[in-house]
Amino acid sequence: MATVKVARISFGSQLKKSCLLSPQRSFSALKSATRTAPPPSTSKASTTSGQASATTSSGVPRKSAIKNEKKAKKALPALDSTEAQLKQIEGMMSMANTSNLFPTMDMWGTKLVTLDVEIPRDAPLRMLFSNPGAFWHAKQHNFSNWLKNTFSMYTIAKARAFTEVDCDFRFSHLFLPRTWRQLGNVTSHSSTSWLAPMRRTAMDNYLAIGRAIADKDEATLKALTTSDHATKVNKIVRTRKPGQVWQWKVTSDVSDKALFQKKSFTIVSIRSGEVYIAKEPPKRGNRLVIHALVKFETTQELKVFTKQGQPVDANSAGSHSVVEYLVLEKVGWYDNTWQVRDQIYK
Repeated sequence: MATVKVARISFGSQLKKSCLLSPQRSFSALKSATRTAPPPSTSKASTTSGQASATTSSGVPRKSAIKNEKKAKKALPALDSTEAQLKQIEGMMSMANTSNLFPTMDMWGTKLVTLDVEIPRDAPLRMLFSNPGAFWHAKQHNFSNWLKNTFSMYTIAKARAFTEVDCDFRFSHLFLPRTWRQLGNVTSHSSTSWLAPMRRTAMDNYLAIGRAIADKDEATLKALTTSDHATKVNKIVRTRKPGQVWQWKVTSDVSDKALFQKKSFTIVSIRSGEVYIAKEPPKRGNRLVIHALVKFETTQELKVFTKQGQPVDANSAGSHSVVEYLVLEKVGWYDNTWQVRDQIYK
């Protein structure tokens, strides 16, 4: 049987050699190696085609050779995708270097996923005797959430990113007990908490969104919602029957006294991340994106009328207790308020 030998060029060795000879140009070496080096699948295709000709002459069916050629051709798009990614990275780097030429463009304003905020799990003491496995699992879940909350609070304090709070945080403050009372207690309802102004803003925005949905105020919804929640509330407004008139209000106490004494509005989870990673700091604010999961526990009333003033459903016009977990987002380098971006269900 004839043997066909095809010279193979190692893509990994060529790339490694290029990077070692010029470590400061590793990105350029990766780019040039990707464009100049022959794809590994080419040699494989040549080998398989040579084997196909040899086996065909010896009487082996031609179908196996065709299958091998098809498998070899399937590996070709991998090179194209790698080169496309390199071009994309190169474009982002050039745009970042010339960001001063595009003052109205936000390089880092990409679409983000919701950070891993979590609803705490109930773990009453009686569960320890009835279902000890579920009890300890809930305790571990809540402890993990507390650790992430504390670290995120530290990140926010270090960046001085608390809304309406003059927090001159330093590393030496970590040795003070009052600092840990702030960092480790995001659910605090105290008026002196670092998150107290944020809770006030969350309540005001929550009430404004409810009134905007009832009044079909899309401008307010655009300012106070984003991402998936913006799509959700706009769908509610636009699919409503044209002849209906909505009247919505919160009948429970939403004053400052209730805000800082009752558990109507509670921050149960908070996460932060440094998303603005340019060399120069942003012109305003900070580099962080903050997501806070807030529990809204209120009593609401929704009345629906026709144009003639007749109630659509008189039985559902009474007050109802409503519990919602909404994710609020604050982009540090934007001059805007906290926006509702998602809703999480227990």
